[in-house]
This record gives sequence, structure tokens and C-alpha cells, in this order.
Amino acid sequence: MPSDERAVEIIKLRDELEKNKGSFLPHWEDLARIMLPRRAGFTRAVVPGESRTEEIFDGTPMQSARSLGHHMGFWLRPESSEWYFIKADDDFLNGVESVDIWLDNAKQTMDQALTNPKARFRQSTGEMDLDLVVFGTGIMFIGEGKNLNHLIFQSLHLKDSVLVYDEDGNIEGVIHTRKWTVRQAINRWGRKMSQNVQDLHKKGKLDEKVDIAHAVMPRKDKKFDNPRLGINMPVADFWIESEEKSILEEGGFHEFPFVAPRWDTTSGEDYGRSPGMIALPDSATLQAMGETILVSGQRAADPPLLAPNDGAINEMNTFPGAISYYDVDIARELGGNPVFPLQSGVNLPITRDMQTDSRDQVMRAFFRNVLNLPIDGPQMTATEVMQRKEEFIREIGPVFGRFETDYTAPMIQRSFNIMLRAGAFGEIPPELQGANIRFEFESPVNKVKQQIKASAAKLWVAEQLQLAQVMPEALDHINVDGLAHVTHEADGVPNEVRNPKELIEAKRKQRQKSIEQAQQMDQLERGANVAETFANTADKAGMTEQLKQGVATQQ
Repeated sequence: MPSDERAVEIIKLRDELEKNKGSFLPHWEDLARIMLPRRAGFTRAVVPGESRTEEIFDGTPMQSARSLGHHMGFWLRPESSEWYFIKADDDFLNGVESVDIWLDNAKQTMDQALTNPKARFRQSTGEMDLDLVVFGTGIMFIGEGKNLNHLIFQSLHLKDSVLVYDEDGNIEGVIHTRKWTVRQAINRWGRKMSQNVQDLHKKGKLDEKVDIAHAVMPRKDKKFDNPRLGINMPVADFWIESEEKSILEEGGFHEFPFVAPRWDTTSGEDYGRSPGMIALPDSATLQAMGETILVSGQRAADPPLLAPNDGAINEMNTFPGAISYYDVDIARELGGNPVFPLQSGVNLPITRDMQTDSRDQVMRAFFRNVLNLPIDGPQMTATEVMQRKEEFIREIGPVFGRFETDYTAPMIQRSFNIMLRAGAFGEIPPELQGANIRFEFESPVNKVKQQIKASAAKLWVAEQLQLAQVMPEALDHINVDGLAHVTHEADGVPNEVRNPKELIEAKRKQRQKSIEQAQQMDQLERGANVAETFANTADKAGMTEQLKQGVATQQ
């Protein structure tokens, strides 16, 4: 099968990018060997299912990387609360009832699609989080399932993929190469495969491997503004038999279907830097140290024995319940047992202290010292809690800003567009047709900032309440509604717990009405008391006048 000019160009670009990636491969292999063994294979062949932990003598790097990866997943995509919101770009439309109903329905439909087990959303994002923590770069494909009835998320191995960037440094393409079996290739492309592959299939060599490259990049010859066919879409999709440089299948996407976030970036490098790279020296030291300590501990627990070369009848037996025989005359000459342990002078406490220091350095590289900072401890004052939360923002905050831009935002945008084109959200209300949609994300940094603001508000209110004991006018400064709003948002209290604004106003009106009625009743009661007192006084005054008149008559 003759080579295709486009395929030749893509394979050439892939080979050049693979050379540029070459300096990262041994670095990634070292990281995988110590921190993420299941991702090994950058510079050596691996067998599926093999242990890959033979050189691990201390699990601290693996545990720390896993912990940070899980924390990242929890902060970016918390399952216990909303982490993204769909809104109309025009805020005026967000108050329209039909628009709000449609957006809420779209959000619920999206949530169901993401949690659908067939989508493999949790599995793929979990792999991505670990790739970012350990290697600094992750690659994930967002598309439609085989039957086009559900979303599909797939995390790609860095060793099989190269990234293509435009002149502005933005990712615009991915070329992913992996080995397919002859059976898989023939089942999908049949006679489009090269004659060599077809011959292997005829000979029954179905498990032989063939390189297939999958290239996704901007289409150079865009022809239509609103294409219906994949070959006319703005993002080209090629499947290429690498050795023959022939295109097996051509399609397209409406938008770029990959996300490739990086933990940290360095000028001139296409791939990211990671906490794992910072922890690598101490992690390697821990493995060497762990092996040494294991040998030293074993030597201390089961020391080597010293014995005369002709004092024992047979070889020493050291297993439990064993008996070893030695010459009595030799023992008498030596003045005791001729067999005794060799004391090496090992100092295990010092080595354990050194090991603890290295473990602390590894855990700090993976932010263990700040990940748990926002937790209020009983021994901490409110001011200390605020200071530690501010430290959390300084240490980890910049990372989440990059992830929102390069990870969660394009991932949700792509998922929404796929479902919108499939008609999953129903008919769009007339008010929203032609309008833009925006996505907002619940950033963990913003959440911590809200908590800091709420803590400061509570401290200030407490000070005003204390001051009001001697200066009652201090209470005039406190806005109770504002305090409730700030603390409600910061503490993540469910909306169902808080009364809506209309109900609050109704309760206040009722309370005010009850107060007014009580005041009226009090006034009426006081008026009645005054009238009764006046009547009693008048009665007494009348009786006094009658008494005076009686006395005058008697006289």
C-alpha cells in the first residue's frame, strides 16, 4: 500500500517530538520505579501483571504521591458537593425562569453522564491526578462511547504519546502510538491494513503486534463553517499504520478532544514538572537507606557466629530447636562456649532518625505539611487557624488556578458540547438560543479564602459583642444578614438548611406584627388600669364628699 503524504508528514513530526521527549524518559522511569510502578515502561519493556516493586524498600514516596493525588481529586471534583455550575453568559438571562429550569436540567443530566460507570470518569481522572503528581503531565481523551450513547474518558500513558504545541505555547495536537494485535487491526480496518499484516492474519499469527498511530490536530484544509462529516471538521483525526505510513481512517472533531494539564511549567519545555521530581532525590535515598536498615536490623537480630575452625563436629545449625555439637576440649581451653556472635556495632536509632528526616522531606515535597492545615485543632486558636489556612493558599493555590484553566474547564466544556449536539438537554428555550454559556468552578482556594473571611467576621462580631457590654451602641455595626451569608457560604452548609429570603422576610414581618400586637395589648392593659385607678379614685372622692356632708348635717 503506497504511503500517504499526510501520513508521512505526521509520522515525521511524531519521530521528531519523540526525540525531544527523550530526555524526560529516564527521568520518568526513575519516578515510576519509586512512586508509581504501574506506570513503568518508559525505557524498558514491561510485562503486564508483573510486580514492579522489587526495588522498593520504603513505601513513603508511593503513599505520599497517592495521598496528594487523592487530595487533588477531592479538591477539584468533590463528590459531596457541587464543583461546577452552568450559567448563561448574560447574567440577565440567569433570572429568567425558563432559562434557569433548562440550565438546572442540563446540570443534572451532565452529572448523570459523568457518574455513568461506562464513562470511566472516576477511573480516568484518578489516573490523571497521579500522573500530574508524579510526572507533572497528564493526557486524557474525552469522547463518545462505541455506541455513541454515553461519554468516555481515557487516560493515556505518557510513554505512548507526544504533545503538539502551537507558536503561542498552547496544546493543539496529540499523537498517540500503541501496538495493536493483528487480530484487533484486521477486525477494525480489514483490507485497509498492509499486505504484511494481512499475511500474518492468514498464517494465524493473530497476536503479532503492529504499530498504529492516532493523530489529532488542527485541520489545515478547513472547508465548511458548519460541517456535518468528520473529514470536514476543524480538528482532524487520523489513524495511521506507522511502518507503512498509510492512513487507515480519517475523521474529525468539532473541538479538540484532549486535555493535557501540567503541574508546573518551565520555559522551553513541553512537559511539566511535578512534586515527584522534587521528592525524587530523597525518595531514592530512602530506598537505599531502607535496604541498609533492613540488612542491619536482620544482622542485629540474627548476628553471624564466630567458631573455631576445628571446634565443631559439623556445620552450625541456627534454626529454632537446632543442636550444634562442638569439641569439649576446645571449649575447656577457651574457657567457655567456643561459638559466639559477631558484634557489628550497628546503631539502629541513628539510622532510624536519618530515615525519619528523609521521609519528612518526601512528605513535604508532596505538600503533606499543608494539605491538612485547614483542619481546626482543639489546641489551635482562631487566629492560628486563619494563619495556617493562609499558608495553604500560598503553597497550593497557584496549582489550582492552572488546573481550572487546563484541566477541569476544557474537560467540562468538551463533555457539555458532546451532549448538546446529541440533544441530551432537550429543546433550548427561545431566550437562550444564540446566547453563550459559561462554566464556573468551585475552587478549593476560593473556598479556603471564604473560610478565612468567615473566621475574621466571627472574630470581629465576637469583639463587638464583648464591647457592647460596656458600649451598647457597638451592636449597631453588626449586619446579621451579612454575617449569616458569609458563614453559610464558607462552611458549605446545604441550601436546604437555610431558609429562603422570602421566608425570612415573612418570619420577620410576623415577628414585628406580634411585637406590635403585644405593644397594643400592653397599651390597652395600661389604659384599663389607669381607668380603673381613676374610677377608684373618683369613688373614694365621692365617698369623702358624702361623709363631709353627713357631718355638716349632724352639726
